[in-house]
Amino acid sequence: MKEKDFYILDVRPLDFKLNSSFIKGSFLCPLVYLADRYKEIPKDRQIVVTDWAMKQSPTAAKYLAIKGYPISGVLKGGIERWESEKLPVEQREATKKLLPLSFPENK
Repeated sequence: MKEKDFYILDVRPLDFKLNSSFIKGSFLCPLVYLADRYKEIPKDRQIVVTDWAMKQSPTAAKYLAIKGYPISGVLKGGIERWESEKLPVEQREATKKLLPLSFPENK
C-alpha cells in the first residue's frame, strides 16, 4: 500500500495504552470524535480505516461511507496484524490533544 495513494485513518482512543505503533503517515481521530471532526478528512482520497485490533474501525468506516466518503476498506486485523507482519510503523506517544486530520494545502 503506497501511503500517498490512501488516507489512513486510525480511530483508537487518544490515550492508547496497549501499543504505540501507527502506520506511518496515518491520522488519528478517535471514534468518539469522528462525528464532530469527519469534515476535516479529505474526500478526494481513498480511505482505509484502522484501529488496534479491528474493534472500532468497521463502525467508523460505515459512518464515513454514509457521509459520502470513499472508503476502500477496513484494515483486517488492525495495527496488531500490520505490526505482526513486520510492515512499516512509527511510534507515537499518547496525548490528550486532537491533531489536524489533514495537511495544509500548498498554495
